[in-house]
Amino acid sequence: MSAKAFSKLLSTIIEHNRDVLNDEWTSHVMETMGAKYPGILNRDEIHRHADTYITELSAYFKDWNEESSAIQAGSRLGVVVSELSGDHAKRGIRPMDTALYVVAVKRTITKKLITTLSDSPDQLNGCVDVLGVLLDQLTLLTFDSYTTAREKVITQQSQSLLELSTPVILLWNNVLLLPLVGVIDTIRARQFTERMLEAITRHEGIVTIIDVTGVPVFDTGVARHIMKAVDAAQLLGSKIVMTGISPEGAQTLTKLNISFSNVISRVSLRAGVAEALKMVGRRIETINGAAQQ
Repeated sequence: MSAKAFSKLLSTIIEHNRDVLNDEWTSHVMETMGAKYPGILNRDEIHRHADTYITELSAYFKDWNEESSAIQAGSRLGVVVSELSGDHAKRGIRPMDTALYVVAVKRTITKKLITTLSDSPDQLNGCVDVLGVLLDQLTLLTFDSYTTAREKVITQQSQSLLELSTPVILLWNNVLLLPLVGVIDTIRARQFTERMLEAITRHEGIVTIIDVTGVPVFDTGVARHIMKAVDAAQLLGSKIVMTGISPEGAQTLTKLNISFSNVISRVSLRAGVAEALKMVGRRIETINGAAQQ
């Protein structure tokens, strides 16, 4: 028999025993992985995966030919495996466990082939070989899809963290606050500059407070990034008040001959807010009878 004939025979056996294979594959996955991922994997969900997966395996072997035997990510079977891997990546299931999840069907189908073709060793060996080649490809596709999905999740999380770490706050009419926290690199500098300029334009910011209390290292690179942001903000007509420079940071900037001569500097955010309000004709007053802090 040819490889194509073995493939069609394999498709027929899978189709005729689909319900049994679904149940056995579901039970095997639950026994090996259910306890490892409680609350993430459950029998009903696994059975749905098994039904779709085994159905597409049968269809693939039915139409299989040696010229186009490679599994493509965009094929029906490839999409099933890719979506499964992507879902597992988002839910924190390890890539090795995802691969085992996908190839566990080999054990189930092989058992059925042995009982069905026990009197035809040549057919048995031929079907097992065809099945093995396919599942080797599916294993590679599983890891590739998992990696792609995981990288996408990490990128989205990194973007969310960047947005959270560089908020531009409207403190008062025409007064903005940009609190900087963490390491300032080129990417973050570009992002917070863009967000600050957009906020200045949207809110007609007359004064922008840049607070660097949360920046652990204030060196030449950080200073240059902030100076560029300051220059851009001033071109839009917003005055800059900088707060939170530490004594060590001030000494470092002095030694490096870096000067923020066109920037008003205050030691604390509290003092910076008071200065910014003063610049727009506002001030903070104590309510009569209230205790002063």
